[in-house]
Amino acid sequence: MFAALVSFAAKVVSATSLCAVVLLSASPPVAAGTGEPARKSATQRPRISRPAASAPLAGRVVRVARLTNDSLAGQPFGEEPTMQELLASGAKVVARRPFKNLHEAGQVDTILLVRHQGNVFEFYRAPEKDLLRDATITNFQPAYGRRLRTRLEPACRAAAATSDKVRIGDTERTNYVSVLYQSGRLSAVRVEPYLD
Repeated sequence: MFAALVSFAAKVVSATSLCAVVLLSASPPVAAGTGEPARKSATQRPRISRPAASAPLAGRVVRVARLTNDSLAGQPFGEEPTMQELLASGAKVVARRPFKNLHEAGQVDTILLVRHQGNVFEFYRAPEKDLLRDATITNFQPAYGRRLRTRLEPACRAAAATSDKVRIGDTERTNYVSVLYQSGRLSAVRVEPYLD
């Protein structure tokens, strides 16, 4: 009987120890002498910064329709606005960043961020020309915005009735145009042309 009692006591102590380990591992460590949770050092686990959600769609599930259209994905503006045209109509270069040319050894090109009437363009400036790298259009009043809207609305009309966002890609999946709708109306377009 004494052996059974010792065996039972050992099982109770073992189960209690296991519970204590589980509970202690679930609570945060306490800093010595403060009673406050200890802070982890930055080297233990890197923080992941996440981009802020766009205000109109924050907290909602975004319904995305995907279309393939080589003409729209490749030339959404029809005639693409150039850096010179934008600057001549009041655009401002708000940032310049050097960028090492991937094809020409020792050549450093420039990434230019340009703002025009609330719209943002990013150009890759190489010696031979400026190439559009990215554009976010929210103001459709300029001529390029009207051309963009005229080209996109007929192609996206059916998808816009059931989606918040239409993503148009070309057959080769290199050029993309993302069209954002708010309350069934075109509110923003992001143009992402392929650059090698």
